[in-house]
Amino acid sequence: MRNFNRIMAMAAVAVAAAVFTGCSSDDDFLSPYEESAIQTRATSSTNAIINFDNAPENVMASDQYGNNLYSATANGNQVTTGYITQIGQTGTYIQFPINYTPQEWEPEQPWRYEYWNGGFAISNFHNLTQGDYENQCSVYDKNGGHSGKNFAVAFGYSDSYNDAGATYDKCAKIYLTNATGYKVEIPKKPVKGTPKYGKFNSVWVCNTTYTYLVMKDGNSFTQGSLSAQKGWFKVVFVALDATGKPTGKEVEYYLANFDSSKDAESGLANQIRTGWSQVDLSGLGDSVCTVAINFKGSDSSAYGLNTPAYVAIDDIDVTVNE
Repeated sequence: MRNFNRIMAMAAVAVAAAVFTGCSSDDDFLSPYEESAIQTRATSSTNAIINFDNAPENVMASDQYGNNLYSATANGNQVTTGYITQIGQTGTYIQFPINYTPQEWEPEQPWRYEYWNGGFAISNFHNLTQGDYENQCSVYDKNGGHSGKNFAVAFGYSDSYNDAGATYDKCAKIYLTNATGYKVEIPKKPVKGTPKYGKFNSVWVCNTTYTYLVMKDGNSFTQGSLSAQKGWFKVVFVALDATGKPTGKEVEYYLANFDSSKDAESGLANQIRTGWSQVDLSGLGDSVCTVAINFKGSDSSAYGLNTPAYVAIDDIDVTVNE
């Protein structure tokens, strides 16, 4: 997202002289299976609802900005490999990490875990009035999560400007994996992990406050409000194979629409979605190991998407066979 990346680039220059703080141990973020998960067994399949309510404190966003999601401001407690939890009592785990990728503006530190790379913030903040990136971890719902207080905020997007190779390396990714999870095995190389497979049945989504208010009112980086532009914005769930390449199966869901030609496909007319909505993910297929969360919108420019590329997710319904 152009406006966020521009702000973070300036911030990165300001802290370039700071001593780099090492990330916490990957094992710090392993947690027991989701105690509140709904589980059923039939023909060796296990179904669970992942709702983040049992996420340990050390993987939660420290504030509504998420200072502990960045190496320069985490004070030695940076969230990196994120929340990982067991699906039922199977050998399959589901993981919500921050991306480990090269830094475009810091060649002396070319690979880092940083939330501006894309990834997930596990949060319970719901400030409904502050419409800027310093409130990026808030959901636009007065109660917080869909079924409880906690939820995850997915950030990052891939388009022809920032990802010509369609690698989805700047998107938040949900991994099905083993207990070790996806993590850095070789410094300055993409994370590695053991892929597991399952079916993503559905997920509940909600706009974040930052995205909602920018779509409603515009800001200095957009071309005005989406209403004035007669524009639209949507989240796209993309199935990836074990090598990280797209399988060709996607699910799109509109978060706002003011373009009358898209009323039917979006299910919206002159409206920004409020509250939590359930999205059917069965179109991703029956055997998926990774889901990338991407965004597309009408408000784009030479530097990419102008609308803040965030969405809150909760209550992920997933089935695995073991």
